[in-house]
Amino acid sequence: MFEDLEYVQSHEKEVDENESEKAKFSNEYDLLLQECVSKEIMSSALHSLADIDEQTELQCLYLEKIEECRLRALEQETRELDVESKQMYDHKASYGVTTPQELRRNQFKEEMS
Repeated sequence: MFEDLEYVQSHEKEVDENESEKAKFSNEYDLLLQECVSKEIMSSALHSLADIDEQTELQCLYLEKIEECRLRALEQETRELDVESKQMYDHKASYGVTTPQELRRNQFKEEMS
């Protein structure tokens, strides 16, 4: 009977050890699961940030293109105004009309003479 008692006690000890191992394994599993979930959340957040960065970059490129178009339009308008101004000056000059600066110079020369 003593042997039976030892046999049962050894099995109880083995069961206790198994329960302890089971608890350790369960705790490790929970930690790994939390870490995995945290990494998944972080990965998702990083993907979202990368998407935002890409969208921001595209918006900047779009704004740069708009600015280029505005500058080209302004340059074209300036060229057209220069041509128009030159044509008006040539037209006035053909009638003997001079620029205000030339009129002032001529007046000053006349006053000095």
